[in-house]
Amino acid sequence: MPYIQNGTYCGYGWVAAVLLVPLLIQDLASQAGVEASNHAIPCDTSVPSYKCVTYVLGHYIEPGTISLYISSLSSILSFFVSLSISAVADHGSYRKILLIVFSILGCLVALSFFAMRTPSLFWIGAILSPLGWTFYNIASVFSHSYLPLYGRAHPDVLEAKARGEPMEVVRKIEEQKTNDISTYSVVIAYSTLVSIRKLPIIFKFMAAWFILSDGISTIPSILFIILYRELGFTHVHSLIISVLLAFMATISAYFFMLIRKYWSLTTKAMIMICLGLYMLLTLYVSVSPLVTDKVGLRSSIEGWVCTAYLGMIISTFYSSMRVMLSELCPEGDENEWFSLYLLADKGSSWLGPLVTGAIYTATHEYRRAFWFPMGLIVLGGAILLTVDVDEGKNQAHQFAKEKRERKEQRIGPYAQKI
Repeated sequence: MPYIQNGTYCGYGWVAAVLLVPLLIQDLASQAGVEASNHAIPCDTSVPSYKCVTYVLGHYIEPGTISLYISSLSSILSFFVSLSISAVADHGSYRKILLIVFSILGCLVALSFFAMRTPSLFWIGAILSPLGWTFYNIASVFSHSYLPLYGRAHPDVLEAKARGEPMEVVRKIEEQKTNDISTYSVVIAYSTLVSIRKLPIIFKFMAAWFILSDGISTIPSILFIILYRELGFTHVHSLIISVLLAFMATISAYFFMLIRKYWSLTTKAMIMICLGLYMLLTLYVSVSPLVTDKVGLRSSIEGWVCTAYLGMIISTFYSSMRVMLSELCPEGDENEWFSLYLLADKGSSWLGPLVTGAIYTATHEYRRAFWFPMGLIVLGGAILLTVDVDEGKNQAHQFAKEKRERKEQRIGPYAQKI
């Protein structure tokens, strides 16, 4: 059931919001703009590699930068709304109707994009995009809030009932399992943060992830803007890109799995390999223009190669990060840590688009914006190198042991009394 729920709204989150909506905003903003060199001449989008700006709030801004700023705003709004609404999702009695309401609102927002039929209405996208991304994340929060219901069918709960345990003991076990799998709770997030003194290794990993997630997610944003703004990629190309990314991610997942098995590489080593590959991409795009104007994402062929290269890395990187987190988190607390993992991802994803947009505004060159995610990768990778996985596992084991002992002290005497 959780997979069916995810499938109902993830289509918007991972196709429309990430790829199609930014492209739509860029196109309409360009058509509503003027030539960058002469603001008296309307923008001619039929000219290859056109250079146009759009008048927004008293300033002329490049359309690609507009989509970056909107993406940053969407991430900020979504993070705070998701964090604040989580308590209602976990404990509210109206979560079903709220899930339906926000899902309907999300559908209405998605349909409202059809109203953007003329270039002068590009500003509607600046309103709808943050709303759509926020409603998508709220829907995911309320969807996850149903996980406690699934907790009642947990094997440990069913086993306790089969043994004929008293209802009070069954409810205690059910409560524990429900807490283990519920997500996005402010209380759980706070209690997780409090354990930093006992679990310094996993918190070091989370700090690295906070930095790396922003850098990694910023790379495709800049890449796609260059493809569409400078290399003449079209809407049809965007659909092909989505298929190519998925295809390369699938193929590379098996390829890297074979490499890992052949050389007996650790999860940490796989992550560092992926970061090294990301570094090569950012170096190629940002450093090459300093030497020559012939290469460095200057042709459509390079665009397709870089897209395929990105798809080759992305799946292995994210899956390896999740595996490493699962190795470091205490047994029984997996959900709290993966919730914090997701919140860290959302909490950092606003910075990259904001900074890269500012870099372009100052330099008028998108390739220079790659220096920022490159710096984040170096910093996050340096922190990740200091993570001792074996020591982290020992800390997690000790933490879980102490937690079980405290739980037995609370439930044990009560069960005996019954």
